[in-house]
This record gives sequence, C-alpha cells and structure tokens, in this order.
Amino acid sequence: MATQPHGQSITPAWKVFTAIGFAGVVGAAVTYFRDGSTLAIIGGMVILAIGLPLTVWSILRMLRENRGHRLHWWRTPPVKPRNVDLSRAVGIPTTIFGALAIWLNTAGSAPWWLAAIFTAILIALFGATVAVHNIRLSQRN
Repeated sequence: MATQPHGQSITPAWKVFTAIGFAGVVGAAVTYFRDGSTLAIIGGMVILAIGLPLTVWSILRMLRENRGHRLHWWRTPPVKPRNVDLSRAVGIPTTIFGALAIWLNTAGSAPWWLAAIFTAILIALFGATVAVHNIRLSQRN
C-alpha cells in the first residue's frame, strides 16, 4: 500500500508575530512594575514558569524530529515540526522577561550586564544542545 509523504507544515506567520507581540506586551508590563512588591515577584515567577518549559519543549522537540539530520547554526532545520516556532516565539521572550522581572524586583538597581549574561547563558545552552546532537550524529555514522 503506497502512502503519500507527510507534508511539512509550519505555523502561520500571523500566529508567530502575535505570540511575539504578546510576549513583548507581557514583558513591558512586567518590567514596568519595579517597586519590589510581592505581586511583581510572583508575576515574574509565573511568567518564567510558563516560558522556560515552552523553550525547553521546543528545543527538545526540534532535536527529536531531526534525529537523523545534522542541524546547522544559521539555517532552519531540515524538519520543522508545527508549532515549535510558535512555542519558541513565546517561550524565549517570556523566559527572559520573567527572569528580568524577578531580577528587577529583588535586586534593586542591579547592573545591566546581568541581563546580558542571562541571555548569553540561554543562547549557550541552545548551542550546546545542537553541538551535542551533531556530535552524536557523527559518532553514529
């Protein structure tokens, strides 16, 4: 019995841009409250608790769907599962804004470079997972 190959579908651009806009509005709202109140800290924790699992899930799903393919640094992956780009578009900004809200409301006047270090750590973790994926793929072959 012959079957047709499953067509690759991606999330529509309007959904991704809406998600990015939503994350930006949430981030602006969260960073607006810098009074150190408990509500602002809890809000930052909730936003971080939403963003971090979405980010991790999107990266792990991308790696799982591209199990037999090499991932390139500056190109899209060969297999793009639907809604991974949407979850990444929401997950990464909300993770950053959630951590930023906690940082702004607990540290007082924290230096700006701490936010840059946090962002660099997120990028390095993504890069490390892609590197490990590619190394495992080359060892199998």
